[in-house]
Amino acid sequence: MIDEDFFYCRIQPEIIATQRCSSGGSGEGGMCHSARSALRLAPEGETDPPPACDGNLLVGDPPASYVENYERVRFTVRADPFNSPFYRRPVGLDSHPREIFSPASAEADLIVEWLTGSGM
Repeated sequence: MIDEDFFYCRIQPEIIATQRCSSGGSGEGGMCHSARSALRLAPEGETDPPPACDGNLLVGDPPASYVENYERVRFTVRADPFNSPFYRRPVGLDSHPREIFSPASAEADLIVEWLTGSGM
């Protein structure tokens, strides 16, 4: 079971927004996950201010874009985090236009932390 608060407090602001998953990274005009993609993300999630959090716990309501992205991302999650498309694609283990970060990166570790529930 994935932790919704952890997504709002850590995954959306530290990975999806920081890596510009929706609008595309620096020098790319493809609009990545806001355009034609199996995982369509709300581009507003990159510019909406992060919600108030106490550590990994949400305080108050998340922005609507965060909720929309959570609902879409959760369908890419598998019981085994290392077989989850949300992990495998950005680290270049499955079909994806480019490697976003290395499997040994802090970002990959954060995704595994979320998917395993160890950040709860």
